[in-house]
Amino acid sequence: MYRLPPARLCPCLQVITSTSRQLCRSISNARPSSIPDWNSNDEFFKFTRGRFVVDEAENLQKREIKFDMNRLASVAAESVGATRCISISKYPDGMFNKAFLMSMDDGQEVIAKVPNPHAGAAHFTTASEVATMDFAKSHPVGAEFIIMEKAEGVPLSQVWGTMKLPQKLQVLPAMTRLQKQWVSVSFSHYGNLYYAKDGQSLTGNQYVKDGKVVRDLEFAVVPATGRD
Repeated sequence: MYRLPPARLCPCLQVITSTSRQLCRSISNARPSSIPDWNSNDEFFKFTRGRFVVDEAENLQKREIKFDMNRLASVAAESVGATRCISISKYPDGMFNKAFLMSMDDGQEVIAKVPNPHAGAAHFTTASEVATMDFAKSHPVGAEFIIMEKAEGVPLSQVWGTMKLPQKLQVLPAMTRLQKQWVSVSFSHYGNLYYAKDGQSLTGNQYVKDGKVVRDLEFAVVPATGRD
């Protein structure tokens, strides 16, 4: 029977993302006895997923960001109690961010995510995602970033075709229960979710859960930073 991987919390994280090592674009494998200079690999900072037919130079520039990868690797190791990061693999570029799989000397793996320059308003784009995912960010890497734990397991899309009907019928209700929980909360305003300390809350900020009005001083709804 196929089971969805259980959510496990690390000190800086309450959101789990399930990824597959096969989807990674392997960029570097450092020897455990060495401390590599991750900043020397230009592909970490550039858009490497493909080409643009129109305005390629401009589009590539929008998706290139310089930051201190050595510092980011150190922060990632600190966030999970590891001594150091021993390898970094880059996932295929997203249109608005870069994501990296970081492996630690104790076997732990985390996902580090850095927004591109055109991802949205500085601070607010990352602050909203951090609040929504409910974990903290606070180190001078030279760019905004998010660190996430890598969940055990593989994406459902990789095994769905090989699963038998009874297994699929067990997975679907589990997914439905999760989605029901997500849509069971309604808010008094339209916008993005932030920690209250990261953005000025809209007046009367509140949400409705199980038919009851709830006020939570930790979170705030702030005007959206969407790109539409």
